[in-house]
Amino acid sequence: MDKKSCLLLCLLLFSSYSYVSAHYYPSKNTLVSSVTKNTILPIFTFTLNTNEEYFIHIAGPYLVRSCNDALPRPIIPCGSATCALTRRVSPHQCPPTQNTIINGTCACQATAFEPFQRLCNSNQYTFGDFSMSSLNPSSPSFTFKNVKYLCIPKPFLRDFPPGVLGLAGLAPTALATWNQLTPPRLGLEKKFAMCLPSGTNKGAIFFGGGPYKLGNIDARSMLTYITLIKNPRRLNNYFLGLKGISVNGRKILLAQNAFDFDGKGDGGVTLSSVTPFTTLRSDIYKVFIKAFLKATSDIPRVNSTTPLEFCFKSTEHFQMPRIDLKFADGKIWKMLPANSMQKVSDDVACLAFLNGGDAAAQAVVIGMHQMENTLLEFDVGRSAFGFSCSLGLVNASCGDFQTKP
Repeated sequence: MDKKSCLLLCLLLFSSYSYVSAHYYPSKNTLVSSVTKNTILPIFTFTLNTNEEYFIHIAGPYLVRSCNDALPRPIIPCGSATCALTRRVSPHQCPPTQNTIINGTCACQATAFEPFQRLCNSNQYTFGDFSMSSLNPSSPSFTFKNVKYLCIPKPFLRDFPPGVLGLAGLAPTALATWNQLTPPRLGLEKKFAMCLPSGTNKGAIFFGGGPYKLGNIDARSMLTYITLIKNPRRLNNYFLGLKGISVNGRKILLAQNAFDFDGKGDGGVTLSSVTPFTTLRSDIYKVFIKAFLKATSDIPRVNSTTPLEFCFKSTEHFQMPRIDLKFADGKIWKMLPANSMQKVSDDVACLAFLNGGDAAAQAVVIGMHQMENTLLEFDVGRSAFGFSCSLGLVNASCGDFQTKP
């Protein structure tokens, strides 16, 4: 399927549901925030508590907040079910967590992994009030009591940009931010969706289900769903059942088990909001690159730009091959050049896929650039993952989503 076919498919989905524009959606309590792409670190942030920015970490097991004021905070007992949950999802990169004693009481501690400096830090796991905006005009904001979070001293977050107070873990765990802020009493579903912006545009994140109003349609109509795969050794990650990769419609030849988990839980295909570009384990990358270079043999190459290895001269009629990720039941995530290539200057674009090495923990990690300007829904309650086509194909962007009642 070429770009025109992709465009036609998206337009059909887009227009077939435009009838909804003649009717107002029923009021829902969907929680919402705009999303900003940071210019200092490769992170996306959204807002809690009116003006506190938290960066989106879809593999983070819980909410982490900077606490550098030395004030006493509520204690979660060491023997509680909540404390036991923190141990179950503690980052595998970090050593076991030890609890502490506060005023003679055993207080639960938890551990966070900071992915940029690759630091582990343990501190008090506590609870407090958090608020988030809503699309319900009669309740434009909800405050949630007793939200559990990890209180981390500021040095742990010292390289975070100004205004970023912590980390919003969105993993498929009981203590994840989205899970704590979607109580059934509000009619919210156990899911979240996000549209990560490119450049300086704004994006959007939703907790609790749609509608996701994009112009005059509900963008749920644009989603293709696949099944989320469970990996009992990596509880904090979302895994996808990838079956193959194609370049310009031609499937690359890989080992039958190339995307499988091994006995240690390594392997598989996951998504990351802290990895700038998609990475492929070496055995996959080498075959992929061979196919990609063959498909671009008539496009002039230029010098590489770290960390991107393969760069090309961009012209007015510049056409790069489409990259397809193929899943079960014939479902295809089409990566058009806007997501597969990174423009580094007016006349140079580089392939935005990296070699993860022979010892890569996962077979494929789908990075931030490949997820930009695409609506993604993590329907954890139904173990489903939904993805749209690139919104640019329908002359829309992440900034077009409604984020106000």
